[in-house]
Amino acid sequence: MPFKVSNSVRGLCDPGLNAARENRDFYRYVNATTGIDTAGVLTDASFMLQLHPNERSVITSFMMYLSTVSDSVTAVFGVTENQDGTGDFTAMTPQYRIDSGAALVPVGPILLHFDPPLVVNRSDGQAFTAWVQGNDATAALTLGFAGWYEQDD
Repeated sequence: MPFKVSNSVRGLCDPGLNAARENRDFYRYVNATTGIDTAGVLTDASFMLQLHPNERSVITSFMMYLSTVSDSVTAVFGVTENQDGTGDFTAMTPQYRIDSGAALVPVGPILLHFDPPLVVNRSDGQAFTAWVQGNDATAALTLGFAGWYEQDD
């Protein structure tokens, strides 16, 4: 299926709406993942986005939520050297950190919009994912990102 390049204009939602109508949008996530007390790259199939030749991925936002008490997690989005998430990790964002208090208080997830969007393609790396580190093995992190594909000229 050929992709059309959207006429991306900062602050306008038309490119994302067009991508959704053309089935070029994506949302990748992990839900309540644990065992992140050792720093590492997320390689879950539901989260990692493989980058394909002649295509760019426009990432517009991410969501981060911690559902356990007295925990913290740091996340950095970027690309890996290999499609399976192995090899060198290259950061494309600053570090983001989320903390939960001693009592689980109803707090909504953190949602961040990239403006302008973060654009990655095969020349950046083979897969888009995140490097994460939590303070203990039971920290339950929900992390996701959204965007769309475009043809890369």
